[in-house]
Amino acid sequence: MSLFTLQLLSIDDLEWLRCLRNASRDNFFNTSEITPEQQSDWFRRIPYGDQRWVIWDRQTRCGYFSIERPKADLPIFPSDKPVWYLNSLLVDPAQRGRGVIQAAAAAFDPYLSYCGYVRKGNVASLRACEKLGLLDKGLYEHPVYGPIHIVWKD
Repeated sequence: MSLFTLQLLSIDDLEWLRCLRNASRDNFFNTSEITPEQQSDWFRRIPYGDQRWVIWDRQTRCGYFSIERPKADLPIFPSDKPVWYLNSLLVDPAQRGRGVIQAAAAAFDPYLSYCGYVRKGNVASLRACEKLGLLDKGLYEHPVYGPIHIVWKD
C-alpha cells in the first residue's frame, strides 16, 4: 500500500525534475529542452509564496506540481475566492496508474479557487485535472500557445 506525501521542492530534487520535465516536454507550452543551468536559474527565481511540490512514496519521488499566482497573459474566471494557478502536473512514467496525482489534492485550500491551462490534445493532463476536481471550461485561443483548455476548481 502506498502512502503518498508532499514535500516542498528542494535543490536536491532539481535534476530529477529536469529529467522528468524534459521527458514530458511535448505536453508543455514551452517544448524546449531544459539544461541543468536553466533549471538552477529557474529554482533561484521562484517567487516567494509560490508552492512547488514533490509527491513521494516513502523514498521514491513519484510526481511534481506547483501552485502559483495566476499568469497575467492567461484568463481566469471571476470568483468570490482568490484564484491560484495549478501548474506542471507531472508523474514519473514508472509511477503512473498508482493514484499519484490525487495526492496533489492535499495541497488544495478550500478558501481558494484554482485554474489551470492544458495544451489542446493533451488528454492525459485533462484526465489528471478531472481527477483533482478541475472542470474543463473549454478552449481559449492564446496568442502565443494557440488553443488551450482552461480547467477550473472553485
